[in-house]
Amino acid sequence: MFPARLRAALATLALLSALPAAAAAPGCLPDGSGRLDMVVSGALEARIAWAEGMECQGMPRPDGSGLRVMFANRQESLLVVIGISGVERGATGEDLPANFTLVKEGAGEFYSTLGDELCSVTLLENAPLEGTADEVFRIRGEGVCQAPVPAVGREGEVAIRPFAFTGMAIWPAPARER
Repeated sequence: MFPARLRAALATLALLSALPAAAAAPGCLPDGSGRLDMVVSGALEARIAWAEGMECQGMPRPDGSGLRVMFANRQESLLVVIGISGVERGATGEDLPANFTLVKEGAGEFYSTLGDELCSVTLLENAPLEGTADEVFRIRGEGVCQAPVPAVGREGEVAIRPFAFTGMAIWPAPARER
């Protein structure tokens, strides 16, 4: 039987595979302004300064408790998922608890907080993206992980320096607005 931590990681991967296709526009936003900036050190070393060629997507968490945003760079085979607790459609906030996951695709390297106690995000923007459908929002924020993010299913950890992101999310309108 898998340990609880590994079961949770596998469940997260299953949810990631259910994400809609990522935006194909340069920088993941129509105006090219999508970005992900961070430095990763430890068991995996990476200087992430993604813009053009990056894929992004976001949606409410399945249980409705916040927002999940995903950033991928297929050339670097890296995927970053940030789950932000306690945020609703159109809302911003400071020091929101966040789950952080980093996957080195194809290498079996998976790092995750598996909870939102280690990282936090200040969501600076969560607004409808001009010129798109009413459900498409521009998401911009910055975050920090106060402790290293552990590997899942093996030894190791990565330190995530303060990070910043700009991407998109599909926020369905509440039923009464449809």
